[in-house]
Amino acid sequence: MKQDCKLEKYIKILEANKNIILTGAPGTSKTHLAKAIADAMNAESDFVQFHPSYDYTDFVEGLRPTPPDNKGNIGFRRVDGVFKAFCKKAIQYGQKQNTSGNDNKIARSFDEAYKILIEKIKHNSIVLYSDFRNNKKVLQVEINELYGSDKGYEVIRFYKTDKFQNAQIDYLRKIYTYYVSKKQYNIREERYAQFVKIIGNTLDYSYYRGIVQGLLDLTRRNSNDEESRMSLMSDKKIPNSTIPKSFVFIIDEINRGEISKIFGELFFSIDPGYRGAKGKVKTQYQNMITNESDPFYEGFYVPENVYIIGTMNDIDRSVESMDFAMRRRFAWQEVKAEENTGMLDDLQEMKNEVIEIMKRLNNVIWNETTNTGIEGLSAAYHIGGSYFSKLQLYLNDGHSNKGAAYKHLWENHLKGVLSEYLRGMPDAMENLRKLENTYFKEDVDAYIEG
Repeated sequence: MKQDCKLEKYIKILEANKNIILTGAPGTSKTHLAKAIADAMNAESDFVQFHPSYDYTDFVEGLRPTPPDNKGNIGFRRVDGVFKAFCKKAIQYGQKQNTSGNDNKIARSFDEAYKILIEKIKHNSIVLYSDFRNNKKVLQVEINELYGSDKGYEVIRFYKTDKFQNAQIDYLRKIYTYYVSKKQYNIREERYAQFVKIIGNTLDYSYYRGIVQGLLDLTRRNSNDEESRMSLMSDKKIPNSTIPKSFVFIIDEINRGEISKIFGELFFSIDPGYRGAKGKVKTQYQNMITNESDPFYEGFYVPENVYIIGTMNDIDRSVESMDFAMRRRFAWQEVKAEENTGMLDDLQEMKNEVIEIMKRLNNVIWNETTNTGIEGLSAAYHIGGSYFSKLQLYLNDGHSNKGAAYKHLWENHLKGVLSEYLRGMPDAMENLRKLENTYFKEDVDAYIEG
């Protein structure tokens, strides 16, 4: 698909710098542009919006309370923040690509089989059964990291009745080891009593049998044993063309949070020159990562295929400033009010008229050609197309009431933001009247009702 030339400009800058911040006047649809860039790159994307209460534990990692145990005691566990989880997903994509030609990988031990099974569950590339007589009854599973008595493992949890329960590693290991020693790799017909005999305890038989069968299917088997080669797993093949190669993380209103506090050690690893494992840093909760299969077991880093797009309004007086060390880790691109007007397409035949009104108003605020305008303002105070798209709130189907709609737009949306721009200026009221007269000039004036 041919990319829009404007989007291509931003994509080239992003690919070269890894990080970019889109700045510009309010309402220039910077967020919409960021999402359009990600879509044009065929990237998987995620989105967060910074605010004064947003912190490191939300973004990177932190401690979260666990549900009460049988005695009512509440503990805490480490949980990945949204950005760290996103980076982990990007790494797993790379791992999947590297092993895509080896889907039939065979394990030689319980630990190896268990690790492979975990990865297949994570990638939704496997189906496990709790009842082999009825293939429609699928064993629902999920992964729970570093939990309970099995701390240090990623635990398989199976859905029983109305809740998930952890599959105990020791039980799985005992059952698996027993059947491998017997060179029995198909246990679809094995009964409950045999499982109880193996582990010396009762258990949720059908669920454990389904998981162990998955492990046995991943284990090296006798090639002459036709029965053992029967797989009870089905891989969901995803065409390579549909798998995104890039991962774009969008941070809206990036300067509304305390950036240095939110990023923490990532200040170093987001640098374009330190992407990948060479930029590995120890996070604040690094000592709590005890699972060696975790890609960040030895430290956190931002993968090469992760890109960051931030958006911000430079003129917002209520936000945190971005220090110079953080600024130099981003490329900066200003989005002009008139260059990103796709949000006005729904106005149909009125679009060109609205763009002319927007240009006329912005030239009074600050004319970039003549460098003249209202003293104390600049192009950063221009009014973007998102404000004018609100005309749709007031227009009827035939646009016969557009005069009234223009009036509502001024009173309900534009007047307020312009008054805020002018607050504290000695000639604020005079300039506001000048802007109002400019807005209601020429062709629009003829439509004003009443």
